[in-house]
Amino acid sequence: MKNKKVWNVLVFPGGTENGLEINKSLRYAKEVKLFSVSSGVKNHAEFMYKNHFTIADIFSNECLSELNSIIDKSNIDYIYPANSLVIDFLINNREKLKCKIIQPESEIVKLIRSKKKTYSLFEGTIKIPFIYNSLAMIKNFPVFIKPDSMYGSQGVKKVETMDEIKSLNLNLEDYVISEYLPGDEFTIECFSSTGKGLMYSMARSRERIRMGTSMRSERANQDIQIETQKMANSILSKLNIEGLWFFQVKYNVNHDLCLLEIESRVAGTMAFSRCYGVNLPLANLYLMNDIELILNKQKYDLIIDRSLANRYKTSISFETVYIDLDDTIIVKGKINIEIMKFLYQCINKKIRIILISKSLEEDKEKYLRKYKLIQLFDEIIWLKETANKADHIKYMNSIFIDDSFSQRLEVEKRLSIPTFEPSMIEVLINDKGE
Repeated sequence: MKNKKVWNVLVFPGGTENGLEINKSLRYAKEVKLFSVSSGVKNHAEFMYKNHFTIADIFSNECLSELNSIIDKSNIDYIYPANSLVIDFLINNREKLKCKIIQPESEIVKLIRSKKKTYSLFEGTIKIPFIYNSLAMIKNFPVFIKPDSMYGSQGVKKVETMDEIKSLNLNLEDYVISEYLPGDEFTIECFSSTGKGLMYSMARSRERIRMGTSMRSERANQDIQIETQKMANSILSKLNIEGLWFFQVKYNVNHDLCLLEIESRVAGTMAFSRCYGVNLPLANLYLMNDIELILNKQKYDLIIDRSLANRYKTSISFETVYIDLDDTIIVKGKINIEIMKFLYQCINKKIRIILISKSLEEDKEKYLRKYKLIQLFDEIIWLKETANKADHIKYMNSIFIDDSFSQRLEVEKRLSIPTFEPSMIEVLINDKGE
């Protein structure tokens, strides 16, 4: 394994925010070939992974055997879990799996998966929220209730009264009731090894949270960096965590940072560290293969803000692209970057690209050179302003891209091929990679 040129890595499940971050972290690594697996629930993995499989869910008796079958057939070297419940499943079946799991020692994982055990271990070492072990202990409201072993924001609730707690009808053995922490919240992304200890810690804010995922983050100030680094070292003094991990903290009413949880999975917003130059999922693979690594954070300031992304499946098939120039490739004096992404995708797939333009530029070759476009096309058709582009399209298994509605309409009516204006190009982008 140490001298293996390519590691086959299976992301499970591939379509979660965490799984997609692993994809982004590893898809361009020369040492990695990516695979994905998930249960039958339709998700984003099929749009992002060329090699994607579906198996029974983790609560099914068939899941383990189906997973091992994929491991065998695809020569999988590592499973990268991307969900805390999947981590539970994999850790419980670690000895039965036919490849390695990218996770710390099983006992460490089991401990940090329980908030009660985590708080018990670090009480007196790290500031933790005040925990109510019974309803009778609660004297002040609001309080915060969360499941002992779930993740993200699942099952969490701010509770204002005793009647409200009782109305929830919860088995309190499965929940943690703590003081409510009203202050700012931070995630601290970390990397450590037995030989080098804490190699990296980065505290980032959690300014807008949706479904437990931080949608906006920026680097915390230096005082918080120093304080949370000390907390990270205190965690490592009791837990010998190998590889990437993170923990979350929040200020209480006295402005003390309190530990919320520790996780050994990739965080959905771990792109923050990646774009600072510290690719933690890839570093984990290096660590597991005894490859020397240096985690070198860049010095610039960074804010991340996340939103939904669109990806598509279509029935469109084509061997040739006919594309306009002005107001299509060049818009308002600048290159349309989204269209360039598509055109280079065509080059990778050996799809013919033909420029068909009525440009009024006097020196058209100079114009193309100005925008570094001269070698992009397999063929160039320059037309007079009165010409009809439909007359010059000879390849029928093709598509036509033009900002002009009248030209698109004429091409579609006469040739019955798909036509696109610039804002539609995203439907043609394939992010699966090769």
